Amino acid sequence: MTITINNESIDFTLEKEQSAGAVMQAVSSWLEESGMLVKEVKMNGHTILLGEEDWKNQPLEDVKSIDIQAVDLREARIHQLQTARDYFNLLHQAASEADREQLEELADSFNDVQKLLAHLLGNGSQPANPGVYTEGLEKAGFFPSKAADAEAPSSDFEAIAGEATSITLLLDQRLRETASPEQEALSASLMLAKLAENLEDVAVQLQTGNDKAAMDTIIVLTELLQTLMRSLAWLPGAESALSIARELNGIFAEMEEAMKLSDTVLLGDLLEYEMKPRLQELPTAMERLEAGK
Repeated sequence: MTITINNESIDFTLEKEQSAGAVMQAVSSWLEESGMLVKEVKMNGHTILLGEEDWKNQPLEDVKSIDIQAVDLREARIHQLQTARDYFNLLHQAASEADREQLEELADSFNDVQKLLAHLLGNGSQPANPGVYTEGLEKAGFFPSKAADAEAPSSDFEAIAGEATSITLLLDQRLRETASPEQEALSASLMLAKLAENLEDVAVQLQTGNDKAAMDTIIVLTELLQTLMRSLAWLPGAESALSIARELNGIFAEMEEAMKLSDTVLLGDLLEYEMKPRLQELPTAMERLEAGK
């Protein structure tokens, strides 16, 4: 059996693999470790669909060749984000025009898009729960199992369009983080440093009953830190900034515990003496990253 990747033969040593599916799983894992992703596969000269099961149990003695086209992981992620964004743009347009036929066509492929969202909207290796982002669509009357059901509740086209726009904006943000990670990481680090200037006010706000203002600040802080972490993950040599970001994640865990205990004194100390100085270090860490290019 010969295996090629992007038209070049590779010397791949089989271990305990007994089927075509097991070989593909092993090769895919090896590629992912190298920052590559399988895009297309031909087996014995015929294109196979990766999502199907029938070819996976094919015994190795029947497999003469596996030809794989692989792409850079970041390039593949950009393409996936664009594909998902385009889907929700079409969904917004169909709902805005109350186009039931187009909505039903989009509903037919919704399950596949929902599976894709689990990976696109996750953090690191942790997949997201896509239902968190799409439950609003179901409530508005858009869902594959109900698309053609005469007994399904009537669709709220305006609500469907609004939910589609929200998901599109989220995908746009992830696309910027992936396509322009340095720019997004720098922007997030500057905003975090700015937010740090009055961070100790959060504990005072909680002590004086101004919970909403305090939680609004913490939510913004969390979202910016997540943007920073995701952007840095695409940048080589970003270990210094990533190290600070990981420390901040640890402090967040302590902050959550302090809030559960209503310990505003501990919360204030964590914000002022642990969180604030690290946030203020981030722009300098990004400058070092830029200088080291």
